[in-house]
Amino acid sequence: VRYFSVDLGMENGKEVGGAKASRGGWGSLRPPSASDVAPRRVLKGLSMPLPAYTHLVVLDFEWTADRGRPVLPISEITQFPAVLVALDGRRSAIVDEFNSYVRPTLNPVLTPFSVELTAITQDMVDSSPAICSVLPSFLTWLRCHGLVDVTGVRLGHWAFCTWSDADIGVQLIKELSMKQLPLPTCFDRWVDLKQCYKQAFRIQPAGGLQACVERMGLTFEGRAHDGLVDSRNTAKLAVLMARGSTTFPAFTFKRPTRGLDGDGNVHGSRASVLSKRRAQDGGERASGRSNPRARIDAQANRNG
Repeated sequence: VRYFSVDLGMENGKEVGGAKASRGGWGSLRPPSASDVAPRRVLKGLSMPLPAYTHLVVLDFEWTADRGRPVLPISEITQFPAVLVALDGRRSAIVDEFNSYVRPTLNPVLTPFSVELTAITQDMVDSSPAICSVLPSFLTWLRCHGLVDVTGVRLGHWAFCTWSDADIGVQLIKELSMKQLPLPTCFDRWVDLKQCYKQAFRIQPAGGLQACVERMGLTFEGRAHDGLVDSRNTAKLAVLMARGSTTFPAFTFKRPTRGLDGDGNVHGSRASVLSKRRAQDGGERASGRSNPRARIDAQANRNG
C-alpha cells in the first residue's frame, strides 16, 4: 500500500523527492516543502476562535460636573468603584467589589449640581485620597485576584467593562494626561456593555442604565449616579447576558469593543485619526528624501 501526505510530501511516513516521487504522487507538480506549509499553519493559528474572557471588571466612575457648563480645567473623578464578575456560563456571578471616593485636586470644590447628582459631599472627597493614590490601591486589588502583575500588566484573558466608552476612553485618560500620571497598561482595552446589550438582547439600549436593567426584568437596586450602585447593576446585566435564559442564548464575552492605538489614543477618536495621518505624511516625506527620483517627480508635478 502506498499513500501520500498532501501537506508534507511524505510517502509511507518518509520524505520523498525527485522526479519519480513527483510523478507518482503529484504528477508534474512539486511536492510542498516545509516553507510552503509554514504560512498555512500561521494562518490557521490566526483563524482559531478567541477564548472567552474569564472575568469582567465593571467600572462606573463619578466625576465633577456643573449644570449647563463644563468644569474647568477638567472634570475630575470623585468615586472609583469596581465590581468583579467571574464568567462561567450559567455559573457566572459577582465575586468582589472595590470602592474609593477620590479627592479632586485641580478644582477641589464641588458644585451644588455635582453634590445633588451624585450625593457625594465635600466632606466625603476632602477626607479621601487623590487619584494618584487610588490607582495603586486599585491595582493592588486587581493583583489580589491574579488579574495583573506587580507592574500593572494584564495577566490572563479578561477585560474592563463599562456602560459607554466615557469612563475610560474620555474621563480617565483625559484626567491622567492632564495630571501627568501614567495610564496603567491594563486599561488598553475594554467592553462597552451598551453595545453588547444590543447584540445579546436584540433591542436598543435606550433610556439609560436603569431603564435597560428594568427592561430585562431585573430590579435596579440603589440610587442611580452612585458609582458603586451603577457598577453593581451593570454587573447584574453582564451576568444575565453570560448566563442566558429561555428567551435568549448565553452571550460570550471574548473581545473588546474599544481600545487604544499604539500612541495611546482611543481607536476611532479624532486624536487617533490625526496621529495616523501625521504618521502617513511623515512616511511619505521620508520616502521622498530616500528616493531622489521621487523628489524630482514631485517637484515637476508642483511646477505643472
